[in-house]
Amino acid sequence: MVVQEGNKPVGSHKEAVEYLTPLRAKSRTQEVLEALVGMIDAAGLEVGDKLPSETILSEQLGVGRSTIREALNRWEGLGLVKRRRGSGTYLTAPIRPARGLIATETKLEAEGMLRIIDVRRTLEMEVVTRAATNATKSQKKQIQNSYRKLKKRVDSGMPWREVDHAFHSDIYDASGNPIFGQVILQLDEAFHAAKFRDSPFDKPEFGLRSIMLHEDLCNAIVNGDPDAACKAISTILNHDVDEINEMSGAEK
Repeated sequence: MVVQEGNKPVGSHKEAVEYLTPLRAKSRTQEVLEALVGMIDAAGLEVGDKLPSETILSEQLGVGRSTIREALNRWEGLGLVKRRRGSGTYLTAPIRPARGLIATETKLEAEGMLRIIDVRRTLEMEVVTRAATNATKSQKKQIQNSYRKLKKRVDSGMPWREVDHAFHSDIYDASGNPIFGQVILQLDEAFHAAKFRDSPFDKPEFGLRSIMLHEDLCNAIVNGDPDAACKAISTILNHDVDEINEMSGAEK
């Protein structure tokens, strides 16, 4: 309800407080990364340029080298920098501060996720093609059971990521080459290790919109249809890309 106070309409305290979100205490690592983003932007550093050494960054920012090292490790996990032993740290992707209401760390995480999905798309298309072609009866049954468990978890509102991982792992196994699953897992682990505290990409609702499409993937593999399997995994990944872009405020 809106009341008048003089000539101004005034909303209730309850309505106003809904515009506030909890403040986050920044870690030293986050502060270092924000400072590095500012440095890179101000200096106009581009892909291929070398960053100052860990020693110089440590002295200039007044933090320990371990903090600098942790910060750069995170960026390496996001595909933003490449660290060459005995040579230094080089930019491998553009780094610019976010504009508007989106946090810079969210923007950088989103860009890192999109790079990982770009790699995963090639791997996943090959995996589902092989799984639809090579899966045995018992493997198809296992994939169906894993999908049912996943759907049940999602429908009940319970944590679902572990079950989703099991579903995809069964598909990797059915491909006939477990190395696919190991490589994809390593990509995921590198990204998760690089994420910031309270990352929006850790929220339970992130990725949910593509779960409903997993049934098409399951059926395609069970029916031995490689084309349908490729279409299904491509659609799933496209949904993930759209969601990442929306959360990061990126233009399509």
